[in-house]
Amino acid sequence: MTVETINEQYIGSGIVYVDGRDVGNVSTLDFSLEVETKTRPSYRPGGGNIASSSRVRSVSLSATLDSFNNSNLSLALRGVVDIKESKAITNESITAIVPGLVETSEMLDISKTITVKSVVEEGSEDIPVTFEKGVDFEVTAAGIKPLSTGDIKDGDALIIDYTTRNVSALQALVESGKEVKMIFDGINDDNGRPSVVKVPRWKPAPASGLSLIGDDYGEFQLAGDVLADDSITETGKSKFFVREAASA
Repeated sequence: MTVETINEQYIGSGIVYVDGRDVGNVSTLDFSLEVETKTRPSYRPGGGNIASSSRVRSVSLSATLDSFNNSNLSLALRGVVDIKESKAITNESITAIVPGLVETSEMLDISKTITVKSVVEEGSEDIPVTFEKGVDFEVTAAGIKPLSTGDIKDGDALIIDYTTRNVSALQALVESGKEVKMIFDGINDDNGRPSVVKVPRWKPAPASGLSLIGDDYGEFQLAGDVLADDSITETGKSKFFVREAASA
């Protein structure tokens, strides 16, 4: 039998996996327990309590993530992720806003050729007019920006051809709460020994917010209940989580 170390200090680091997927850098990973305590006062000389009982009302887990991939954000925003491959879009109809952004239905690949045209009726013929990038409009990933010094006029009906980018598209707040399994594959930096925590049922709640502009690296928090796993029926086995720490 291995003898457990009595005095063991702890500085934690490691990798967090959600349903087997590495979620990237995690700066905090915290359990919290809500405990309800009931007491029976003593009315005998000296006062105090004659009995007390504590019951765990809930167990929760929070994690601070700074990897802004859509798979992580889908957990925080109860979303679904669609993977879209690059494709050619032809004859998409848009209406000019001068000055302003004219959004396209898909994300533009600004490194590829983009054609913007309008159709002018002259007599019985429709004459296509092609506009020049850098003279009549600028291009962003979100669409085109007609230049006030160019030939595109506010309200003009335009036709655009472009190539889309490969994208991961997060559709936010379309899912109900999802249960996941969390494993912390950690190490105690104080002594170099492995420390593994397993949570069979974690249900993150929607994030309270998401900051997209700032002066520092962004981060967001996942927080939710650790639920009891009733499939665990062995005596002395936790239904909530287990921590395994390597001995010397």
